[in-house]
Amino acid sequence: MKEIIKWSKEFETGIRAFDEEHKFLVKTLNEIYNLLNEGKREEAKELLKRRVVNYAAKHFKHEEEVMEKYGYPDLERHRKTHEIFVKTVIEKLLPKIEEGSDEDFRSALSFLVGWLTMHIAKPDNKYGVWFREKGIVIDDEPVKID
Repeated sequence: MKEIIKWSKEFETGIRAFDEEHKFLVKTLNEIYNLLNEGKREEAKELLKRRVVNYAAKHFKHEEEVMEKYGYPDLERHRKTHEIFVKTVIEKLLPKIEEGSDEDFRSALSFLVGWLTMHIAKPDNKYGVWFREKGIVIDDEPVKID
């Protein structure tokens, strides 16, 4: 399987549940990429809608609930980045994927990869450091879908 995004140590927040959820999103983007390369556009589209959109929403909710529970100081800004992402995917990317060309689909997928890479490596990593500094151990189970 070819990878459009490769899991890296840089992505690890140190919170097992969130790291597992992030790995699932990375794996899903790679599956979508491979389906698209095999000419299986409909399957790729369904996987993106079912997994990326639904799973990201569950994952974001999970992150936000944990941040709220422990008083993470940057919660509102983090929540706002999640809201902007969901709005962008629903309003801009999904219509492009539904109605556009394969090239439009690839460009939407590139956006998702770029956003996920940046978001995990920066804001998500920041909360990981904060939890470690506070000595807070999150022992949640990762959210499931499918």
